[in-house]
Amino acid sequence: MCLFFLLNLGSCGSKDSYKFWGESMVGVMSGAVWVSQGTGVLPSGLNNALILLPSSISCPLLTEEEDLKAQCLGFANDKITTSPGNYLRRYLGLCQFEGAIQPSWFRTFHRIEFPSQAICEAINSSAGGLTAANIGANSLIGQTIKINFGLGANGDQQNIAFSQKGHVQYLWTDFPTGFLEAKIGGIEVEFNAINERVINLKGVQVKNFIPKNEEINNPEILYGDIVSIGALNVLALSSDRTISSIQAGDRKFERDDASLDFQWGESHPMEVKFSGSTPVILTGAKIRTQYNNTGMLSLSEVTQDLRFGNLNCCWPTSGQITTQFNSLYILPTVRRKTFETEIVDFTSECGQISLTQSGGNSADEVPARTLTLDQCF
Repeated sequence: MCLFFLLNLGSCGSKDSYKFWGESMVGVMSGAVWVSQGTGVLPSGLNNALILLPSSISCPLLTEEEDLKAQCLGFANDKITTSPGNYLRRYLGLCQFEGAIQPSWFRTFHRIEFPSQAICEAINSSAGGLTAANIGANSLIGQTIKINFGLGANGDQQNIAFSQKGHVQYLWTDFPTGFLEAKIGGIEVEFNAINERVINLKGVQVKNFIPKNEEINNPEILYGDIVSIGALNVLALSSDRTISSIQAGDRKFERDDASLDFQWGESHPMEVKFSGSTPVILTGAKIRTQYNNTGMLSLSEVTQDLRFGNLNCCWPTSGQITTQFNSLYILPTVRRKTFETEIVDFTSECGQISLTQSGGNSADEVPARTLTLDQCF
């Protein structure tokens, strides 16, 4: 269940707007929907949604058989204890799934906090994870579960995706990054009914890297302290993002410009309802992204319901997300631009979007163009 999403679009010429700035945000939103259903072990590039792997199933090309674990354990001080508890830990070692688009190596570590050890054990031993039937049978209506990924940037228990092109993505939720705010806490899912839930992104950190001096042929070199790895000139940071839902009291952009900044009076989480078996993110959800390595902020809103009409696809098959940017403060030169909005329209073809970008002047205008997303949560 890794938030592995990396688009290798790059920039065209000197226009920052040719980059798809909202890629990680779109991946986080889509993946969180599948996580809330107990699906979503989606290797980078794989469009098919997979049921959470029980501990009895081996991961293809697993480096060490013992790496595959699914246990209800205690949790304290960022260490999983050996005592039973209500935290469901799932860990997949170095894996590669066949049939993926540009199949990547990945490893994932995450934990789900349930209201009790009994519920944790029941969900872990069930065939379908967080299905409607299991939600009802285990009295989860009105309850909240918490999902976290990784245990910090300086340990071995990380979420890592390593593509065949050599691009690397790390994800964690309880090791803070953020040039303005260090939001942490992962994903909270409140079950209002067996077919209704509210998803709150408390804080998700996504860092992307590219090889610095040489091709990485052994993904195991990526384990451990990413600061040390960087010091060895193995990787170079390409993006660093902090993604979270708007909470009551949050400032819009946290800038002094009164026309751009104010405090939200209420929270705007992702409300998900089902049309039959199709999950739908309702219009109105608002997501804030800090671009920590460029010093800019954006606010994304679901402006048309996002329908996940293809249960074998991570992405929505209809709907729209509109992202508004503050005036860009590109560090360290503090260069100001007027790039303003980015509109993503999803199509019925899995992972295909129409992207429109606009700004305050013609130099920042980019006409609508079609892109294909091939990596997700």
